[in-house]
Amino acid sequence: MKVTSCESIVVKVPLHHHGKYGVGSLECIENVIVVLKTDEGATGYGESSPWPVFAETAYSCKDCIDRYLGPSVIGENPLDIERLIIKMDSVLVGYPIAKTGVETALWDIAGKSMNQPVYRLLGGLVRDRIEVSYSVSRQDIAEDIGDIQWLLGLGIKRFKIKTGVLPVDKDVERLREIQKILPPDAQLRIDYNQGLAWEQAMISCRRCAEFQPTYMEQPVKMWDVDGMARITAAVDVPISADESVFSIHDCLRVVKAGAADLISIKIAKHGGLSRSKKVAAIAEAAGLPCYAGAMWESGLGVAASLQVTCSTPNIKYGSDYYIPCFFMVDDLIKEPLQIEDGYMLVPKGPGLGVEVDEEAVNKYRV
Repeated sequence: MKVTSCESIVVKVPLHHHGKYGVGSLECIENVIVVLKTDEGATGYGESSPWPVFAETAYSCKDCIDRYLGPSVIGENPLDIERLIIKMDSVLVGYPIAKTGVETALWDIAGKSMNQPVYRLLGGLVRDRIEVSYSVSRQDIAEDIGDIQWLLGLGIKRFKIKTGVLPVDKDVERLREIQKILPPDAQLRIDYNQGLAWEQAMISCRRCAEFQPTYMEQPVKMWDVDGMARITAAVDVPISADESVFSIHDCLRVVKAGAADLISIKIAKHGGLSRSKKVAAIAEAAGLPCYAGAMWESGLGVAASLQVTCSTPNIKYGSDYYIPCFFMVDDLIKEPLQIEDGYMLVPKGPGLGVEVDEEAVNKYRV
């Protein structure tokens, strides 16, 4: 079996509302759908989900795929995934989000060709579902509380409050009002999205610790591993590293520096499913649990993330997989991902286990 073609499609999907985060705002989602075809009639789908203020853009991803990554896998056996990851690295340095789309499509082909869900190829299930956490990002108390009350009615009980946009007094006020409406079995998490300088972050983290969040995520810039280490040592709340850990090498550096208590796993930033498993393994060896982060993936990308999450023992703290079900106006798969009692279930069909809605892709195609 050989890959015969690679197509990349930029899609622009509207959101139910805009979000404001530490490094910037989000007004719509621009992703890239990758379609690989083989000489045996198999089709694999993947998704690259960038965010210009985080890493890459839809248009840089498309250019990388069309010029470098796609040609590097055409003519190759799609089952040789580890070798093709190395080959993609040899033709293009960096760009893990672009590479994720191609690598995910390879896994989709592999699973379909063996009539197995991808999680079977990654080691099998350790769980068949993961808790869903919703990111609260309107930066307005009344609107944030409205979102939370709506989601509580749907069984969601984990809420990641996006902070670092407003002054610390305003963030504390938001958190206090939000905490008042939460039932006893709900949990708060706090995410700064790199929004603060180190001296601001120390003050904010210490003040926000009074709300006993499950963890606080990435208070300082991704490069400030020393700052992360000082905050981790000083604050009696677990600190999660997200943007500071893109690669397996980043993960080892954070571990050695004592710069986090948790690691956020995102297939997009790590360059795909294979390397996400490796990052989680490094964290596991260091005794650090992981959280299932996400970018702005549709149900296609989240289905790929679920394959990793549900086959990796060390991912224990729930997920950011709310985007296609609660944030995007439309999904790009035909059947929505299933949620039961606040948990998202891994799709169990061959490959990624979902069917792309080509009408929706064409509707939002740029």
